[in-house]
Amino acid sequence: MFRRNYLLNLCGVILVAISFGVLLSSDEANAQNAIATLANGNYQLCSQPKPSDWRNGAGVCFNFTKTGDRVDGYYGYPHSDDFICVRGLTNGSLITGEALAISWGGRQWISIPKTEFKWDEEGHLSLKDGKVIRTAMDRGGRTEWILFSHAKLNTDGFYQYPQPFMTSPSQLCDWQ
Repeated sequence: MFRRNYLLNLCGVILVAISFGVLLSSDEANAQNAIATLANGNYQLCSQPKPSDWRNGAGVCFNFTKTGDRVDGYYGYPHSDDFICVRGLTNGSLITGEALAISWGGRQWISIPKTEFKWDEEGHLSLKDGKVIRTAMDRGGRTEWILFSHAKLNTDGFYQYPQPFMTSPSQLCDWQ
């Protein structure tokens, strides 16, 4: 009887280990998804797997709409006001196009670099040739929209979430 229980427990442990391996393989597969191969639709890719708690993203994320080989969305850190709008063409996991930043009292751009620089700590987004395209004044002070005519976002190794959990790009990115 003892030996039979031992064998059943051992089989249970093996099944759990196999199941866990399949889940890990699934996450690894998600990390290899190229934007260019995705169907038209709304997506969220993040540098870390989907958290199992209340957060709607982990690491740095790209929330976007894909139509053909074009994407339109924003890239940034969930649960912060640290984001930048990005739109352009896809080639594998690379997006090349332009970016739009908003400079306001709570997140002021002191100087706008003309040379290429990395926007994020992880180094996935490169920007170049920024200039102010619009300015508005309100009670909060001056707000400026800064267009970077050269943007490159590399999402290689990002995880595709089952659906977008972050705010829709159309609510945050005003390209006009």
